[in-house]
Amino acid sequence: MAKDQKTSPYFTRKRPDITSCLPFPPTSAVSFGLIQEKLAHEPFRLLIATIFLNRTKGEVAIPVLYSVFEQYPTIESLAEADFDELVSLIRRLGFQNSRAKKCIAIAKSWVANAPKRGERYRKLHYPNKSDGLGVGCNEVVVDDDSRVAWEIAHLPGVGPYAIDSWRIFCRDELRGLASDWNGADAPEGFSPEWKSVRPKDKELCAFLTWMWLKDGWIWDPQTGEKVAATRRIYRAVQDGGLVLQKSNGKWCLDLTAIGETSLSIEVGAAKFVNTI
Repeated sequence: MAKDQKTSPYFTRKRPDITSCLPFPPTSAVSFGLIQEKLAHEPFRLLIATIFLNRTKGEVAIPVLYSVFEQYPTIESLAEADFDELVSLIRRLGFQNSRAKKCIAIAKSWVANAPKRGERYRKLHYPNKSDGLGVGCNEVVVDDDSRVAWEIAHLPGVGPYAIDSWRIFCRDELRGLASDWNGADAPEGFSPEWKSVRPKDKELCAFLTWMWLKDGWIWDPQTGEKVAATRRIYRAVQDGGLVLQKSNGKWCLDLTAIGETSLSIEVGAAKFVNTI
């Protein structure tokens, strides 16, 4: 194992020697550890967070993000921010000019026309190719219209990562369907929005894989297919069995936590294997 690899705080055995490892908390944990979980009830700040996290590691981006929130505590104050001052504040992240421009533009647009329930806008080719082509550039799509459109798509510079994050953590609450992103206070049979999202971002994929495992399913992020997790797998992830993402996009599940030495399960492009 490489010397610079850290030991998972949830699993005391040595981590398998796999490139680009991503440790998962046990499914019994309250949260996965994404900043989006903390900002789920603050959709504007969540969208600003996606600007900072894009192409930047969380441990670098998040302290700067909170510095911006401290300097500009309201949406209005960020909308009125001095461009050069904001650039100086976030310079260490790189791409500071474009990030500052996006932050101010989103804040101005939010002040002028905040996302509302029942008002959707087109986002071309999201989530699938040709989506949005049938919606006019400035057209507002109402809820009973089946065309693909999104409540935040009118905001400038909002891309797939931002919309995926918002859909997972904020959309159900905005639409009045539930009081949080996991279906709290929703009627029986309600399916949370996160279950229909298939992001390309590796951390969002990891989070949804973990969420599906909490539900008892092995989910393939590339195809959206899922199969029921066996009791052995469910017990492993519930107790903190280490799940990793390899550089080739496959997933590995360490079952040594429950004494297993061999197991391999494939779901489409996702392959779950035991590693010792």
